[in-house]
Amino acid sequence: MSPTLPRPRAVLLALALLLVVGLVPAATASAPPSAAAAAAAPPRVALGAQFHGLWADWTDAQRAKALDTLRANGVTSVRIDVGWGMIEPRRGQYDYGWGVPQVDKVLRMARERGLRVLATLWLTPSWANGGRGDKVLPTDVADYGRVARFAASRWKDVEAWQVWNEPNSAAFLSPPDPTAYTRLLKAAYPQIKAGNPAARVVFGGTEYVDTAWIDRAYQAGARSAFDVMAVHPYQGDSSAAPEHPTDGNKWWLDQTRVLLDVMRKHGDGAKHVWFTEMGWSAHANTSSTPVWARGVSEAVQADYLVRSVRYASAQFPQVTRAYWYNSRDKATGDLHQDRFGLMRRDLTAKPALRAAGCAYLGRC
Repeated sequence: MSPTLPRPRAVLLALALLLVVGLVPAATASAPPSAAAAAAAPPRVALGAQFHGLWADWTDAQRAKALDTLRANGVTSVRIDVGWGMIEPRRGQYDYGWGVPQVDKVLRMARERGLRVLATLWLTPSWANGGRGDKVLPTDVADYGRVARFAASRWKDVEAWQVWNEPNSAAFLSPPDPTAYTRLLKAAYPQIKAGNPAARVVFGGTEYVDTAWIDRAYQAGARSAFDVMAVHPYQGDSSAAPEHPTDGNKWWLDQTRVLLDVMRKHGDGAKHVWFTEMGWSAHANTSSTPVWARGVSEAVQADYLVRSVRYASAQFPQVTRAYWYNSRDKATGDLHQDRFGLMRRDLTAKPALRAAGCAYLGRC
């Protein structure tokens, strides 16, 4: 989710997958499902999309067009990342000159289109951790709790607040310690509820379905500090179909069934689960493309979108929402990272977004 740092994929993971790649069928070019099949019954799992609408590479006209296009194609919720330092650049001093009004504006644009908002609050300002970097937790987690309360109180139209992003990954939380993360979660939960009792608190979606890390967070006392579990079920072989069976490792969407077992073990089986990121990148591959950076065709991307939400709808009753990453292609120079979008850079809809409109709205 970082604008500058590509999503990491561990070298060991790549090597492990290469050892078994002969056992895993490669994604084949296939056409999206027929219009009649896609429109027959909308998937139970609601479709959301990541919307980096607070990033500097958007104009207001582009924001409006993107949100309109998402809404017109069955997307009912957007996930917006909010940087802590953007709204509180200095301790106790909120930026009413630019940061806070910018969040006001983007949230208003979503609200005007009837889109629900999941806001991810993360990235520590330097004043809160002695300048150790924005992926390092604050020295005093109560500081995060205070800004979370401010945000929940000011932006009551935000349906849910997500506490951090991919806290199991060293690229996004340093160190990725589940006990330390649970302390942050516990500090945030009562403050968000104080700011807006109706807001839901969402677990910081783990990179992949990291059931071992989540189990350790539960052991540290996380159960009472969130309302919705969240994971990011990317495929370790990033061209693999959504139904690929889990082998017990975290990098398969199907590992969700193990997640549900972990939740039940900790008495949390009734909670909803959201996929707060998921997706497939549409691009060509070469003979040297690692398994974790493989792309698929745009037709397969569209097929996988519909199949993934239908598979989750059929297999995992607790999963009620899935956010596609990303709403729009990026322009970082990293081919794999840049091509996840439902829309191209010029905001034209890809087949995946049109397939969503067909599946959810019958607009085929």
